Amino acid sequence: MSAIAYLDALRKALKDVMEPFIPTIPMAVYFGADALINSFELKTFVVQNAPRVFIGGQPNELYSLVMIDPDVPNPNAPHLSQLVSWIVTNIPGGASCAQGTEIVSYVGPNPQIGVHRYIHILYQQQARLEDIDAIDTHFFFNVNGFANVHNLGNPVGLSYFNVRRQANGRNASA
Repeated sequence: MSAIAYLDALRKALKDVMEPFIPTIPMAVYFGADALINSFELKTFVVQNAPRVFIGGQPNELYSLVMIDPDVPNPNAPHLSQLVSWIVTNIPGGASCAQGTEIVSYVGPNPQIGVHRYIHILYQQQARLEDIDAIDTHFFFNVNGFANVHNLGNPVGLSYFNVRRQANGRNASA
């Protein structure tokens, strides 16, 4: 994929979430044995369990991973802001999310209307995060606000996929 096509794909994925950025820390995301390829449309049964996520970077660095659905309840009218699906903090560089601290347990995608974007956003932490306030609801989340409150700075990694819900309530794929 050319650099221009890549930036266009990032703009589309991050629309209404944040400004596009060039990831500097690699991430590998696996649902089962399958590696996630950005922008692919996946079936809900494939993504119901938390993925295995491997983070690049140095072992002395710590990272936070936030997964959101910015299209709740409807991609054409996402008035519930962002739905947070997963938060893991204190992930050592060069390790998997399993070695971090899960703040919000994984909730698998279940879009009710249209095609929803699911975005994993990676931040490099300035220090170990302790005593994070409980997140009472998955709805009305704001990833930029979360990053600001916890001094996470700009994102350094990204992966994303789409999930569609058909009119009859069954999940589809492209």
